[in-house]
Amino acid sequence: MKLGTIGSGKIVQEMLRAIEPIEDVTPVAAYSRKQETADELAGEFQIPKTYTSLESFFADEEMDTVYIASPNKLHTKQALQAIENKKHVICEKPFTPTAKEARELKEAAKQNHVFVFEAIPTLFLPNFLELSEHIEQLGDIRLIQSNYSQYSSRYDQLKAGEVTNMFDPAFAGGALADINVYNLHFVMRLFGKPSEVIYKANLFDNGVDTSGIALLSYPGFQASCVGAKDTTGENFVSIQGEKGYMYIKPGANGAKSVKITIDGKTKDISVKQDRARLSYEFIHFNRMINKKDEKTFEELINHTIAVAEVLEEARSQAGM
Repeated sequence: MKLGTIGSGKIVQEMLRAIEPIEDVTPVAAYSRKQETADELAGEFQIPKTYTSLESFFADEEMDTVYIASPNKLHTKQALQAIENKKHVICEKPFTPTAKEARELKEAAKQNHVFVFEAIPTLFLPNFLELSEHIEQLGDIRLIQSNYSQYSSRYDQLKAGEVTNMFDPAFAGGALADINVYNLHFVMRLFGKPSEVIYKANLFDNGVDTSGIALLSYPGFQASCVGAKDTTGENFVSIQGEKGYMYIKPGANGAKSVKITIDGKTKDISVKQDRARLSYEFIHFNRMINKKDEKTFEELINHTIAVAEVLEEARSQAGM
C-alpha cells in the first residue's frame, strides 16, 4: 500500500505512528490546505511529497490508497475524487453524513474497481474478533449496554462561544457522529441492523448533540448506546444473555479486556494485542486490497451503509 493522507490532526498522526512497523504500508504523500502544515507532518513522518492542491494530490501515480481524515462534511466529495482517480479509500468515521452518500461511494468504488473502507479500528482488533466467537455461550441475548463518554476540550470552547467542526451541525458534528458511532459499529457488527432506533440527545443551543442515548431494538433484545462529549464516564460494553454475560473494557473503542461469566464463574478470554490500536485495520485493508477480496469488501461496505442509515434516522429523531 502506497498511502496518501488528507488531514493533519491528531488522528492522522496516531495513524502514521501505528503503520510505521507495517512493512507493506508506506506513506508517500501528504495533503494539507497549508504548505506549512503539510511540511510539518511530512518532516515528522518522513513523507517524501506534500501537496496543497487536491487535484495534484489525487493525480499522484505512485499513491494507490488515500486516507481521509478531513471534517465530516468533506468526506464524500474527497472520497469520490479519490475513487475517480482509481485510488482505494480509507475514510475516517463517520463515513458520510448521509446513507445516500455512503451508497454512492460504494457504487463509485465498484465502477472504478477500487475498495472504499470506513476506518473503525475496533472491528479488526484481535479481542473483538475473539469475543465474537463466544457470543453463543451467553444463550439468548436480552440486553446490551455500551458507554463511550470522553469529555472534550472543544466542549469548553463551545460553551465559550467558539464553534469547532466537532460541534458544528453544518459539518455533521456532534457526539453521535464522533463518539457514539463506535458503539453502533460494535453492536451492529455483531448483531446486524436493528429493527428500530430511538435517539434521545442533549442538544446545545446551536442544535448539536453533546451527548445522547441511542436505543437499538432487535427481535428479543434491546441495546443501549451512550455517547458523550460533555461528560466523562466508565467506558464499557456489557452483553447479557440468559446463560451468562460478557463485559468488555474500555468499551467499543478499545476492547483490551474481555471477560465472560457463565453460571457465576468468570473467565478472562482476552487475547494479546501487541500492536497499536489503528494498525490492525490497516493490516486487514492492505490484505483485502492485495487479494482483491471483493466478498469481504461487500460485507464491510454493507455494514457501513447500515450504520449510516441508523445514524441518519437517529439524527432525524433528535431534530438534528
